[in-house]
Amino acid sequence: MTLEIRPYAPEEKDAFNRVPSIVFGNYTGRSYSETPEAERGPDMIPPEISLCAFEDGTLASTYAAYPFTMRLNGAKAPVAGVTCVGTLPQFRRRGHLRKIMETDFKRRYEQQMQPIAALLASIAAIYQRYGYAICSSRYAYSIDPRDIKIVPSIAPATGTWREASKDELPLLQSMYRQYTAPRNGYFHRSMPVVWDAGVLGTVNAGGGDGFGPSLLAVYEENGAPRAYVAYAAKNFGQHEDNAGPGQRVMIRDYVWHKPSAYRAIWDYMKNFDLAKRIMVEKAPTDDPAFDIMLDPRELHPTRHDWLLGRIIDVERALPLRPYGEGRVVFDLTDEMCPWNADRWALESGPEGALITRTKETPTLALDVSSLAQLVFGQTSPTQATRIGRAEATPDTDLALWDTIFKTAYAPFCPDGF
Repeated sequence: MTLEIRPYAPEEKDAFNRVPSIVFGNYTGRSYSETPEAERGPDMIPPEISLCAFEDGTLASTYAAYPFTMRLNGAKAPVAGVTCVGTLPQFRRRGHLRKIMETDFKRRYEQQMQPIAALLASIAAIYQRYGYAICSSRYAYSIDPRDIKIVPSIAPATGTWREASKDELPLLQSMYRQYTAPRNGYFHRSMPVVWDAGVLGTVNAGGGDGFGPSLLAVYEENGAPRAYVAYAAKNFGQHEDNAGPGQRVMIRDYVWHKPSAYRAIWDYMKNFDLAKRIMVEKAPTDDPAFDIMLDPRELHPTRHDWLLGRIIDVERALPLRPYGEGRVVFDLTDEMCPWNADRWALESGPEGALITRTKETPTLALDVSSLAQLVFGQTSPTQATRIGRAEATPDTDLALWDTIFKTAYAPFCPDGF
C-alpha cells in the first residue's frame, strides 16, 4: 500500500465531494458537477484549504480547514476551522486521519499558520485521541410558546419589533460584532457566505435543519437596534394527540445588547399562535433563559458537547487571549505535537501575556487537551485538578490559576462549519 497526503487537485473535485457525501449520509449518486446549482450551493472547499489521503492513488480520506478569526476572551485569534473530515468505509482503521493531522499540525507549526484548530465533531471521541478537547458546550431548548412566562421582577420590554431583510446584512453584521466583541469562542462572520450557509439559511436549508430560509426581525428601543433574531417556521402537522397547532419555529441565531432586549426576544416568540414548539438548537451555557423563565423546566433543556479545540503551537497560541494578572509555571505533555511538550511559564498583566520555556519547578502538570479547556474557559484549573485532568503540587495556589484563566463569558460558537 502506498499512502500520499496532499491537497486534492481541481480535477479531483468530484472525488473529494463524494467522500463526505457518503460519510455523512448525503450521497445522491450525482457528482458535484452534475448536481443542479440550486441544490449544491456554493463551492466552499477549494483545493488549497484541503488535505487528503490517497491510498494507491484513490482518494480515501478528506480534510479541510478554513482560516477563521475567533474571539478568545474578547481578543482576536486566528483559528483553523477544521471541516469535511471523512474516510470511505473500505479505507478505515488504517490511520489515515492520524497521518493527515500529523501532517497538518506540523506544517501549521513550521509555517507559522493558525496556532489553534477548532471543529464540530459528529463523534467527539474520534478527535480527543489527537489532542482535541471539548472546549464549549451548548444548550438546546424546546418550549411551547404558551409556556413562555417571565419572572415578575423583570420589567416588560418597551421597544418595538420590525421585520428585516437580507439587504440589511450590514446592520446585522454590526450588531453581531458589537455582541461578540467581549465574548469567547465566536467566529468573525466576515464573508456573506457564512451568513447564507448558517444564520440566513439560504444555503442547504440552514445547514441541514430542514426549515428553509430564515425570517429576520430587529428589536429597537428609541430607534436604536438592540437585538435581532433569525428564525424559520415549518408545519409538521398535528401533534401527538391530533389536536392543536403543529408548527415548529426554529431560532437559528440571536443577539441582544441589553437585558430588556433579551426578554424582548422571548416576548416576540410568544406571538406564534400556530406553533407547538419554539426550538433553539444552539444556546450558550450562560444563556439567561434559565434565570428569567418563570418555569425554566418548560424549556426542556438538553446539554450537548459542541466546539472542540486543539492547541497546535503553545508558544504562539497562549499570548493571543487576555488573562488575569499573575505568573504560573506548568509542565505540558503533547504526543502529536512534540514541540509543545515542555515546561512553560505564563506571565500576564496589563500589557498582555508572555509565555516562555523554563526550568523552574511547575505547580501544575497537564496534557495539551486539558490546557485547551483552560484557554477556552470551558473549565477552571481548580475543576480540572478536582476531576483529574490536571495534577497540582500541594502548595499550588489554585485561586491564582483560576484568576488568570477566568473568561468573561462561557465559550460558545453559534456557527456550524
